[in-house]
Amino acid sequence: MATEVIPAPKPETAEQTIDSAQTTCCVVGGGPGGMMLALLLARRGVPVTLLEAHKDFDREFRGDTIHPSVLEILDEIGLAEPLHKLRHVKIYGPTLRAANTNFNPVDLRRLKTKFPYVMLIPQTKFLEFIAAEASKYPEFRLKMTANVERLIEENRSICGVRYLSNDGWHEVPATLTVGADGRFSKVRHLIGFEPMKTSPPMDILWFRLPHLPEDPQEDSSRVRGGFANGRILAVFDRFDYWQVGYVFPKGTYQDVRAAGLEALRNSIVAIEPHFAKHVSFLTDWH
Repeated sequence: MATEVIPAPKPETAEQTIDSAQTTCCVVGGGPGGMMLALLLARRGVPVTLLEAHKDFDREFRGDTIHPSVLEILDEIGLAEPLHKLRHVKIYGPTLRAANTNFNPVDLRRLKTKFPYVMLIPQTKFLEFIAAEASKYPEFRLKMTANVERLIEENRSICGVRYLSNDGWHEVPATLTVGADGRFSKVRHLIGFEPMKTSPPMDILWFRLPHLPEDPQEDSSRVRGGFANGRILAVFDRFDYWQVGYVFPKGTYQDVRAAGLEALRNSIVAIEPHFAKHVSFLTDWH
């Protein structure tokens, strides 16, 4: 009678791997860059695993614009038309305000392109759209809540990552690993890359102002800006609220804050009088 020898279970450790799923390309970061790369690879039949640290794409973004050159690329792969079916706004140029006068310094309709405008669409919806398109290909795999914490190294080469999810540690061995995880890239930190940092001579306070019933609804007012007294205001219509960027000289935030919220509200109204009622909703610095 044969005797079966059952090995004793290995003691669990803090980093015991639950599973290991081999892929050709592992993309870390589900932003526009990582998402588009994963889509294009999957379309060409390359197995790709995309790891996104968050549970969904519903987060605060400041870059919700898709420019003519990107729309042309999307059109080449047959995605421009379905993308336009999502709720969006076409921006043909910003409306600027100075010396109590509105003017339009740029008219994108003069461009020789099929898409002579900037599409303004919530980045959350754009990422969901690209993820849905990529999911049509069997070579694409998306893992949410995948926080990359380790790189897999063999013979001084990077051959994948280990990530921590809600259910523990996972491993993704890969021929190619791509760090597309943004300005605070964990992959870049783990590999030891130090980016060359540059910074324009300005700081920006970002905040929301509510939509009011009397707010204009025409597309020409969706993106606008203005300047006065050394300050610049950038305004984007998010449909449900106004996203506002208040620009001032770099290193002077403490001076802006010391002057108080009333001074900030007055400065905003001096640039954009339309916000005279809106600024009452700015009640603290958080």
